[in-house]
Amino acid sequence: MIKKPLNHIRIILQWAILLLITWVFLRPIWDASYISDFESYCPFGGMQALSTYMVSDTLACTMTTLQIFMGIALIVAAIMFSKLFCGYLCPLGTLTEWIGKAGKKFKLRYTLKGIADRAFRVFKYALLFITFYFTISSSELFCKKYDPYFALTSGFGGDVVLLFALIGLAVLIIGSFFITQFWCKYFCPLSAATNIFANFILFITITAIYLVLVLLFKIHISWIWLLAAYTTGGFFAEAFSLRLWIFPLFKVTRNPDTCTLCRKCDRACPMDIKVSELGRVNHIDCHLCCDCIVKCTENGVLKINRKPLRWLPPVIIVVLIAAGILFSSKLEVPTISMMWGSEQQMKDAKIVTLENMKSIKCYGSSVSFAEQMKDVKGVIGVKTFVKHKTVEVYYDEALTDPEKIKKSIFIPSKIFLINPEIEQIGVISLQIQNYFDAYDEFLLTEILKQQKGFYGFTTIFGEPIDAKLYFNPSLFTPEKIKSIIEAKEISIQNNDIIIVEKLEFKVSSIDKSISKISFSEYMDSLIPAYDAKFNKFETYADSDLEIFKAEIKNFTAGMNDQLSYLVSHVSGNKYIVRVQTKYEGTKIWLYVFFVRGKTSPNDVKNAILAKEFDVMYSDGSSEKILNEIEFGFN
Repeated sequence: MIKKPLNHIRIILQWAILLLITWVFLRPIWDASYISDFESYCPFGGMQALSTYMVSDTLACTMTTLQIFMGIALIVAAIMFSKLFCGYLCPLGTLTEWIGKAGKKFKLRYTLKGIADRAFRVFKYALLFITFYFTISSSELFCKKYDPYFALTSGFGGDVVLLFALIGLAVLIIGSFFITQFWCKYFCPLSAATNIFANFILFITITAIYLVLVLLFKIHISWIWLLAAYTTGGFFAEAFSLRLWIFPLFKVTRNPDTCTLCRKCDRACPMDIKVSELGRVNHIDCHLCCDCIVKCTENGVLKINRKPLRWLPPVIIVVLIAAGILFSSKLEVPTISMMWGSEQQMKDAKIVTLENMKSIKCYGSSVSFAEQMKDVKGVIGVKTFVKHKTVEVYYDEALTDPEKIKKSIFIPSKIFLINPEIEQIGVISLQIQNYFDAYDEFLLTEILKQQKGFYGFTTIFGEPIDAKLYFNPSLFTPEKIKSIIEAKEISIQNNDIIIVEKLEFKVSSIDKSISKISFSEYMDSLIPAYDAKFNKFETYADSDLEIFKAEIKNFTAGMNDQLSYLVSHVSGNKYIVRVQTKYEGTKIWLYVFFVRGKTSPNDVKNAILAKEFDVMYSDGSSEKILNEIEFGFN
């Protein structure tokens, strides 16, 4: 039995990609700090991100410069060398090819021809239009809603729409089993996009017409019409000819003088192109995978541009990827670039760069930050860089300065962790570097929550920020507190997932000794006592009132909301006139003032122990809210 030759280079690259995806999928099992990101090198996401940036000066959410350069590498490859990504790297292309081989083995696979083949190609262009339209409109990757690859690698989580993803998987798996490369030929929007670029004359002609009309004739034409022209023109060019002409510049060529017409090349082609009938393989489905060259048993019949360059396509795709990674490491495209100052202000604008902005995670959080900055006097623009958690704030130096800008961003904290059970609370003052935004507050909260004996903390603006920590003084020393805050990482439980966050806090100064304050002083520092007067309280003398006293057993930082509901509820009794909290010893008490002789302590007790509070709102509406307060009585 003669051993069939294999396209080893292509097989190695395909398996390398699949093994890399598997490694990314499995790595969190032994490396809790690693977060799987299956979009990191996605060229299609990069193309969408580039389009949103060109239209609206923003990046699609979760996209970075790396994906953009991967998209550019794919475009360059499509113009010069055909659809190399599809032939060598695309995991869906590899999967559909293998599924198709199984269908062929069972003699169930069929190749669409004629009108059916040409007509079905409209679906991928329609999907391409829909994908780019909604991505550009929202700066969110619409492809994530249906993409079979993203659905499988994300476990159908994130932005996946289950119905869309299941349809996509059915088309991919079932379709490819029965019809040659069903997904790639007829439904893959990336295939449609690369075909548009490979048909470079069409692409550049449409682009040139658009630019002439917009720039020369000053006609306002929405980007939607340009997108429609690309997709419509791409479909008709493909459906009517199935050919590429000048571009790509590299194609498989056949020498008819030495060809024996054995048709091994036809059987080897994964796209079922009749290579043996062509002198130059300019079919639009050719990926330049070189399987036909490998399978050809006649030396020198099949080459690339009539030269022995079979090694060139895989080398080029590897070089382009490496170049994309290199360039992306040197450059970063801002996630958003929003400027609202006057032309003169922007010309004279100063810039303050803020690093370690951990709350800047994507397009949405970037826009929220920009909206916050619009309310700051003197700020005239914002750029955010998600990859490095950095923002650039443009400002008018006649109206503000960097310190005022930083102070406007910083939100002072008063974080109550737990209710202490000791009368003397330790307190220490310190300064923390690399602490700035709301996510830093969250991280510090998690650090202290995981250390038994910390009760709360406060922060106020400074460079570095000024903080006070409240804790059990018998458990901590200043040195131990410093080491806890300067930990390198922290593990945070999020449902069934453990997230490991890298920490960069540095304690620049800390008190050498620990002060002590009373329980009531501590509580007043973080949660001032609650006091609500109602039902004409001011009309009664002290001698007219009695007090019902109950201990609050489950006091938390959010208890004041429940107390507000309780006030609304008990105010239905017009002789209950005041609700107050007091801190005594290590206990928190509720004081309810009522008019002597008009209502009874038992009435008050029944009111505060109600299973639900009847809450009235200022607009006249009402609502029943569960009573979550636990009381104790003398």
